[in-house]
Amino acid sequence: MLVVHHYNYLPGCCTLCNSSNLPAIDTGYDLDWQNAPDDPNPSANRRLYICADCAITLADMVRDARGIELRPIDAYKVLEELSQGLSGMNKVLKDRVDELENTIAIIKAVNTTPVIPADTASNVTDFKVVPPPRGTN
Repeated sequence: MLVVHHYNYLPGCCTLCNSSNLPAIDTGYDLDWQNAPDDPNPSANRRLYICADCAITLADMVRDARGIELRPIDAYKVLEELSQGLSGMNKVLKDRVDELENTIAIIKAVNTTPVIPADTASNVTDFKVVPPPRGTN
């Protein structure tokens, strides 16, 4: 079987739908027996051609038996672009989360106040501020 972009033999169209859509599959099977020498066109062969549209329809009919999905090529392009966009957004959000975690760690390190034990707190004495004597400049 070959994919052809022109019909080399009769009937010059798809055997299934009689359209002349191209490309087509040339199955290599002739539909005629050997032509008689007294035939008006003894060298004419009728070839079994299947156009691309009929081939897709036939493949769609048996795809479930083979576990195959048929999708337009544009669907893969859209899904690939969506996947790349989500990957980029995921990287941006991961960087943001890392930055926020670092900021929280810094805030926790700065925000820790030293705790004075209870036994040392009682040893602290209160000091009074004494004003300077009068008359001294």
